[in-house]
Amino acid sequence: MELMETEYRSLNELIEKKFPKDAQITRALFEGPNIVVYTKNKDFFLNGAEKIKSIVAEIRKRIEIRPDPVLLLPPEEAKKKILEIVPSEAEIKDIKFEPEFSKVLIFARKPGLVIGKNGETLRKIKEAICWSPEVLRVPLYHSPIVEKAREILHEEAKYRVKFLNKIGEMIKFKKGSKHGWVRISFLGSGREVGRNCILLQTKESKVMLDCGESMSPSGNPHPFLDAPEFRIDELDAVIISHAHLDHSGFLPFLYEYGYKGPVYLTPPTRDLMVLLQLDYIDVLQKDGIDPPYTSKGIREAVKHSIALEYGEVCDITPDMRLTFQNAGHILGSAMAHIHIGEGFYNLLYSGDIKYGRTFLFEPAYTNFTRVEGLIMESTYGGKNDIMPPIKKAQENLIEVIKRTVERKGKVLIPSFAVGRAQEIMMVLADRWRKGEIDVPVYLDGMIWESTIIHTTYPEYLSRYLQKLIFKEDKNPFAEEIFNRVTTASERANVIDTNEPAVIITTSGMLNGGPVMEYLKALAPDKRNTLVFVGYQAEGTLGSKIQKGWREVPLSPISGENKVLKIEMEVVTVEGFSGHSDRNQLINFVGRLRAKPQRVFLNHGEPSKAINLAATLHRIYKTETVVPNNLDAYRMK
Repeated sequence: MELMETEYRSLNELIEKKFPKDAQITRALFEGPNIVVYTKNKDFFLNGAEKIKSIVAEIRKRIEIRPDPVLLLPPEEAKKKILEIVPSEAEIKDIKFEPEFSKVLIFARKPGLVIGKNGETLRKIKEAICWSPEVLRVPLYHSPIVEKAREILHEEAKYRVKFLNKIGEMIKFKKGSKHGWVRISFLGSGREVGRNCILLQTKESKVMLDCGESMSPSGNPHPFLDAPEFRIDELDAVIISHAHLDHSGFLPFLYEYGYKGPVYLTPPTRDLMVLLQLDYIDVLQKDGIDPPYTSKGIREAVKHSIALEYGEVCDITPDMRLTFQNAGHILGSAMAHIHIGEGFYNLLYSGDIKYGRTFLFEPAYTNFTRVEGLIMESTYGGKNDIMPPIKKAQENLIEVIKRTVERKGKVLIPSFAVGRAQEIMMVLADRWRKGEIDVPVYLDGMIWESTIIHTTYPEYLSRYLQKLIFKEDKNPFAEEIFNRVTTASERANVIDTNEPAVIITTSGMLNGGPVMEYLKALAPDKRNTLVFVGYQAEGTLGSKIQKGWREVPLSPISGENKVLKIEMEVVTVEGFSGHSDRNQLINFVGRLRAKPQRVFLNHGEPSKAINLAATLHRIYKTETVVPNNLDAYRMK
């Protein structure tokens, strides 16, 4: 690789030596991890990708060919041409131009019809207007969050040109050496659930793996950014595995306090992260607590985001190459595989994983060719953390619903807005289509907006759901069984109706949100059922009721100095967790194509992480470590 750096000292030198002589390249630059060239030759714009395949293979960087401004059709004419070429069935909702990138953004309800079979329609668009088209899916319903994230990226196009070029200039053709050192420091998630934040360092780079908050009700919730090895002005990149606040909740703080570098994540993670962070600010302010950042920090994070698809290989620093793969946890959740140096070291950071098939997602990916070090969650790593099969969990839930409906009662399901609620929705939609249940399902709280984001990214869902959506044109999130609740009066109508119903609402641990209104109204009636489908943290109202309390104080939640009597049936249905249980975690390590030399277990209670570490060491004869916060380790 050192030879390559000598051979190509600049982009101009690469183009001069390797590109066709008639390519008519007018400008070339690094754009983040990629190379972008602008051409005045229309034929090269349309067909050049085939001509430079060998160059891409040699330098191992994506090269994007874009039209020089002299080729661009005026926007109004280009828009008219697009609407003539694309069938109306595609339901194009908007067309925006970004001359800074020579791009046209086409927002459509059915992107596949804009692309066409084998990309034929897209090719016709390029030939007719000479802009680089990018097709974006419009959500099934209006989504302020998706719209806002895309709007920020569009409005900041001029800034992002300079920002991406700066990153690219830092990386250039470098791949790092075959020598050096690798070090990790746990700034959070050590022997605790949440506060995920790990600093990965080499001779040339400093990268943060997640930047989350602690979800514990006591103590300092923030990562240990006062550790001596961390300096915000030395940070090269941040990688966010998924949107949950214990992994992304402190990211905007970095941007408000001086960080100007990139954050790498998947597109769904970006949108869900905005949703959860804005809600986090709102909840803290309602509780009289000053948030650690404002909406400005959230905007800056989006502005500096680089979204990657699963399997897309991306240089993120001069000596690190990142690849995301499906983690199976929530929409867009990703494991981060980091190739360091020129074959020097390979680290896999799991984030939160689900190594089991669900309605929503495929199991976590295991086909990694090299993994020397593994950092893996251990949330359910304890010896008794064995969950029932997902099919058994589904049957148990349906049985509870049928039993409640027979006695004319309502089923109240407190749920996390992202992931758990949508999994329950898919179970209910499936049984409704099969004729096993026929009862309205009401969605309240942040669940609706989260569900809309799921409809925006169906390619991240399970193969089963993709088949329904793409081949059968049946979006299960839009089944008539589902009803949105948005106002207090609508909520009152759901409560007052004498008809049976299922209500899925936030918050999942009964610590505030619309669920409290339903609980106060439904708890005194024995016909109703409260169903827990998620973890209830110690000390929460949900935990108390789950443990058998039948008289609970409302004052900590609602300000009312009252005691609520729980007469409704209380049921816990296990098996819907987005985390792997003990057996799945053990199997995940065993099924990895490459056997890790060292396994670090984080994101777990101490006893569970230690027990899992001992088991993995005994079964696989690999070194296992259970770090404390602020522990640092040399990997190589």
